[in-house]
Amino acid sequence: MAALAALALAQPWLFAWVGPKTSRFLLVTLVFMMGMTSQPEDFKACVGKVRPLLVNFIACFGVLPAVAVGIGRSLDLRQDFLVGLVLMGGVNGGSASNLFTLIAGGDVALSVLMTITTTLGAVVCTPLVAEVFVGAIVPVDSLGMLQSAVEMVLFPILCGVATRAALPQTTLRLEPLIPNLGLGTALPLIGGVLAGNAPAILSAGLRLHLATLAFHLAAGLLGYAAAAFTGSDERICRTVAIEVAMKNNIFACLLAAAHFESKAVQIPPATACIWCPIVAAAMASYWKSSLPRKVSGDAAGDASAFFRMATR
Repeated sequence: MAALAALALAQPWLFAWVGPKTSRFLLVTLVFMMGMTSQPEDFKACVGKVRPLLVNFIACFGVLPAVAVGIGRSLDLRQDFLVGLVLMGGVNGGSASNLFTLIAGGDVALSVLMTITTTLGAVVCTPLVAEVFVGAIVPVDSLGMLQSAVEMVLFPILCGVATRAALPQTTLRLEPLIPNLGLGTALPLIGGVLAGNAPAILSAGLRLHLATLAFHLAAGLLGYAAAAFTGSDERICRTVAIEVAMKNNIFACLLAAAHFESKAVQIPPATACIWCPIVAAAMASYWKSSLPRKVSGDAAGDASAFFRMATR
């Protein structure tokens, strides 16, 4: 990821072909693949894991936007950067969290459930968060954001689930290829976002980079603390920490580009595309050396869950 970021920022012309329409198509494709790898059993499993799922959901849409406001104001970010940081704080979790959860010895199946629930929740919650937290700062096109969320999240994930139900054998044969297809789709998408905002990211100043780094660090710490406070074991605490720390910054960039007049609103989530995976990788690497006891017995199942479902 660091190499991709460096390449996109140093040679943005390499990703010039990834324009706004291409980015939307790539994101919709990723969400569609997530839907294709989802089964009814995955959604039924939510019933048995309500507590950590609620902790993650509330942190994702209730706590983190407020954290973004606090960090942005404490670092005295300019108005459009503050709006972008708060918008980033109110989007769903990203599926790359599933990979880092696997490395950290967390519960991958739970991580996948968390990603699915916040992805579906983002359809309503992200426009609501923007209205509540950003509406007092700048005008917010809440209905337009809701429409975008339906088009880029709800519709493709439902199409993916329907495709699996209608063509189970075909989907089963394609399933082993989906992780690689997802990675191949995500890399140019991230590269395109970074390249399209390269001059602004490079000239944004130290405070914005500190803000995005601090946001993801604070999110991870809060996720771990909240899970521990509600009685979760070490394995689930790690899972929640990584899931809360990782945001779908690409979605935030696309929403910013489509629904805010200032192009600078895109810069915080674009900058976060650099720092978010670095923070998650650091947490996963630290925890990798001290895997919880329960991991050894469930490692095969977790690896299967990741390779079956993690797509972007």
